Amino acid sequence: MKPNKQIVHYAKNFWLWFWRRLMDGFAPSDRDGNYKRPKGFNFDNNFKLNLEKNESLYLLLGATCPWCHRTLLAIELKKLHEIKRIFLKPNLNNGEWIFENNFLGNKSLTEIYMKSNKGKFFRATVPLLIKTTTKAIEVISNESSEIVEILNLINTKNTEKQNIVKFYNCEKDFLNKIHNEINNGVYKCGFARNQESYEKASNNLFKKLDEIDQLIQNSGGPWIFGNKLTYADLYLFPTIIRWELIYSKLFKCTQKEISEYKNILKWRVNFYKLQGIPETCFEKQWLYEYYQGLFPLNPNQIVPLQQKLKDIINRNVE
Repeated sequence: MKPNKQIVHYAKNFWLWFWRRLMDGFAPSDRDGNYKRPKGFNFDNNFKLNLEKNESLYLLLGATCPWCHRTLLAIELKKLHEIKRIFLKPNLNNGEWIFENNFLGNKSLTEIYMKSNKGKFFRATVPLLIKTTTKAIEVISNESSEIVEILNLINTKNTEKQNIVKFYNCEKDFLNKIHNEINNGVYKCGFARNQESYEKASNNLFKKLDEIDQLIQNSGGPWIFGNKLTYADLYLFPTIIRWELIYSKLFKCTQKEISEYKNILKWRVNFYKLQGIPETCFEKQWLYEYYQGLFPLNPNQIVPLQQKLKDIINRNVE
């Protein structure tokens, strides 16, 4: 039976309207259709981390979130195992982060946000760094870049015995470009509302990747700025390690093959081999939560069959 053209027309327009409503909840945009990530809380730059005896520091995380991955990398590199890590699970039905077990009497991240008295928020997001006492929860920051800076300032006990990997600062403008054009750039591609906004995001994304690939070559590696590991390396890794599994397919980051970036791929192998880093990569959860959680990008929720992450990394540098 031939499809009724009028039904097809109305169905297509209804789906487009419905898709836009869904995207408003998943990924808000500006008037031109460009993805616009909601801002976090304002951070007190004069904050100093001085824990009292009855206080504990917690980092609330999602295993799939690349912004959480950034903070997790900082913890592993500095061996900050005294910080308690709590992994939440996404409720794929309503997009809310929930605790596997009640956390200090709270069932969801939203409850923590509502009790923090930080004012209005678009939605409860991770990562979230908090300080707790027996009676209260104090929110420190929900911005990954700020959390990384805080973590890097913490003095670790027995540093000489733990083989701490140091990472250094670099120009703020350069970090902002990685953040906006690469980390956020893949999301700007995937969540673009129209062709123009998609092409703009894609061009900026691959232009910056071109620049970084050349920068690694010029510096001699193994890191972006030569022999010093910097914030830039921490920022870049969560995006590049997810590239083949998630971003190149689900987010339409297809303007170039990642295999063209030989220097970035060698850099990725070097970073992945750092002690503790493979344990921060949860590829099974990434695949499940991205492909089944981002319904507007993958309505049938089919999770594609992929090579194992280790095989992908090794194959691309042969």
